[in-house]
Amino acid sequence: MLKKLLLVIPLILIFSSLVTAVNILVTTSKIEGSVEPGSEAVHIIKIKNRDIRDNTFQLKSETFAIAPFSDIVENIIFEPSSTVLIPSNQEREVKVKIKFLDSVKPDRNYITKILIKSLTDPGIKEETSLTTYIIPSVELIEIDAILPGEIIPGEKSEILVNLTNKGASNLENLEIFYSSSIFNLEDETSLAPFENKLLKFNLEIDPLTAKDEYSLTIRLFKDDKIKGSKNFEFSVGQNPDLRERELITKGFLSSTIEIVRENEGNVEIERTVSYPISLLATWFTKTNPPTEIIVDETGRRYEWNFNIPPGSIYRIEIQTDYKWLFFSIVAILLFIIAVFYLKQKNIFLKKEIFKIGETKTGVSELKILLHIRNKTYKEIYNVKVIDLLPRFFNLEQDFGTLKPTKMQESMTGGFRLIWQIEKLEPGEERVISYKVNSKLPLVGRNMLPAALVQYFGRGKRLVNVKSNRLVFMTKE
Repeated sequence: MLKKLLLVIPLILIFSSLVTAVNILVTTSKIEGSVEPGSEAVHIIKIKNRDIRDNTFQLKSETFAIAPFSDIVENIIFEPSSTVLIPSNQEREVKVKIKFLDSVKPDRNYITKILIKSLTDPGIKEETSLTTYIIPSVELIEIDAILPGEIIPGEKSEILVNLTNKGASNLENLEIFYSSSIFNLEDETSLAPFENKLLKFNLEIDPLTAKDEYSLTIRLFKDDKIKGSKNFEFSVGQNPDLRERELITKGFLSSTIEIVRENEGNVEIERTVSYPISLLATWFTKTNPPTEIIVDETGRRYEWNFNIPPGSIYRIEIQTDYKWLFFSIVAILLFIIAVFYLKQKNIFLKKEIFKIGETKTGVSELKILLHIRNKTYKEIYNVKVIDLLPRFFNLEQDFGTLKPTKMQESMTGGFRLIWQIEKLEPGEERVISYKVNSKLPLVGRNMLPAALVQYFGRGKRLVNVKSNRLVFMTKE
């Protein structure tokens, strides 16, 4: 009897496990099963309820699988929930997000065990393992490059770079560094999760680069952390024997032309270089090395004849500079403008006379007018008008709208009249008038001296403006 009981117990256990296996089917897949330290892996668990009844299943991780008990996993999240109701013979998906710590060691697989248990029937349960590979940060981006079989110095070569984001992180503002002993380039790009992107750029290396084998290192950085790196080898070929270059540097009214002939072959080369130039330009041009000017039916030109030994460079420099001519013309123009400006009078002053009293014996009475006008577009202050009256005239006390500020009699008998005008508006004109009579009748040709205007111009400079002299004729 005991022997039969011992045989029955294993059969019961086997049958129980078969029932459990029959009532639930669990499958897993990866959305992102390879991530870098500090990133999030995403797995999909599919649960099929094979029971004849509806079941509610709960998913949970091991008790010590999450920090602070674990130094690998920071957190585990089930979406849409860790509890899912599955009708009979139906299937549901649960997304499992596993967040790894920054300190997790890369380049290895990590297994996370998830227990799936029916809350309706505790006897129905299943355990599944989710495997995640932690990629080293430097291997997060896979790099491949296609380079020409041989790069010719001075010629453009197309370089193809293929980048693959092996993780689910969105990598924006990626810095790319192309480093070699003969060139260094920088660029920026971005990669979506699992994106494959082809970059193209034209490379033109220095024409003087020696023929040899060189290495190229391509590195990608995100926030100063390296995300990918790879080395490549490439060959630099030889240029044609004679390499010709012309470099032009332009400045203000000047130019420098450098003509370069470089022999990269193994035999001496004889060459002639000609440079056409006009007659005017020859006055402002110098060359190094010096040469003669040739004039024939083809025109006027500089010409150099020379030999270039192997591995040598012959340079010709042509400098044309018109600056001293330009500055000379500017200086002359400024001088003319300055002279014109200094000679230009800002105040107009004119002197006129009217004969009032005239008899058969001559003129006895005159009216003198002084016309003053501001010719500028700004006010002129403290204007002083001065007029001299010869000694053979008497001054009458008959003035116009403006009386003299001062009247000074000289020792010889003449008068000095001074008018003070506080301000002249732009374009304003004033007329000063006064009457005189002669002590004796005036006959023949007579002359009155010029009037004078004084004011302070720019820089407190005293400016004097004279009027015309008055010459008038009377009957003899």
